Amino acid sequence: MNRKRIVTLIAIAALAIGTASAAVTRSQKSEISFKGFGTMSMSSTDLLAGDRKLSDTTADFKGKGLLGGLAGKAMFRSGHTGDFIDLAAMTTAQIDHKKKTYTVTPIEKWADMQKDAQNAQKGNPEAEKQESKIRIVKSEFKVEDTGETKTINGFECKKYVALWTVEWENTETGDKGTDRLETATWTTPMTADLQAAQAEELAFSKAYLKAVGIDARDFQKDVLGTQWIGLLAAFDPVNGQTTMKAEPGKFASEMGKIKGFPIVVDGKYSPMPKFKKTESEPSVGGGIGGKLIGGLLKKKADPEEEKAPAVSFYTEITALTVSALDPATVQLPAGYKQK
Repeated sequence: MNRKRIVTLIAIAALAIGTASAAVTRSQKSEISFKGFGTMSMSSTDLLAGDRKLSDTTADFKGKGLLGGLAGKAMFRSGHTGDFIDLAAMTTAQIDHKKKTYTVTPIEKWADMQKDAQNAQKGNPEAEKQESKIRIVKSEFKVEDTGETKTINGFECKKYVALWTVEWENTETGDKGTDRLETATWTTPMTADLQAAQAEELAFSKAYLKAVGIDARDFQKDVLGTQWIGLLAAFDPVNGQTTMKAEPGKFASEMGKIKGFPIVVDGKYSPMPKFKKTESEPSVGGGIGGKLIGGLLKKKADPEEEKAPAVSFYTEITALTVSALDPATVQLPAGYKQK
């Protein structure tokens, strides 16, 4: 999880500085938990106006065991931070609220880093796709309109459940299992304000991605609350080739059943092997997700944790408003010093 968020997926259309603009203020909270490893909780508020975006984030990571403790110090650091993107100036700033300082980085630097990463991948023979040893026995993705309704933070919401399952077999070891990703999404009917917010954020996102050198043609708007879809590819035993790539039409058809603007996304990923080779080397899937979870679960979990999902994630929009605002008023915190 990258708290600096080099690639900002929530943004707003670039407009001329000094003119009144539709500004979007979004507050949300999120949590992602890894069984036997730890939980990262975050709350954030983003103010998007014109060609500027100011974010304020509070994060708290609670690690479990030695591995979780080390991760808390190295990767998932807790604290109060912020980000400021100025597309007109082509800069970003990383804010440390505790020290009341900020560091400015030219967007050009992020673009250069992106190019270097792409070139390194092209020049790495190991990065080339290899034939998978995982055979997909069955892959299924379904979306259900549950008919359930409730009010969440003032939004009238309806519940949808998306269930993705993959039965797989390792042709080399004979290991078998079923990976399951279940996501409950609560959506609210699309209003004029939500449409305006979506349009503003999408336009800025595309402008920012273009500035940092990322092809945004296949960019899927995260404002729709569908960031969890990326987990389908990440946890797919054959690296995203089932359901989404092998059957894109079917996947799109099922996703089309979800109507409205997502307010809550609540997901759980559970790899369920039919047997394990050893206790110290769990067989949890053959792809990226299996490797990730396998690395986190080297230590045998206690009985209570055995029933918990390997990964769970939750996001909830607590407030979302659209108003008129001069983009020039969106600035770095007053009194903070540049490092």
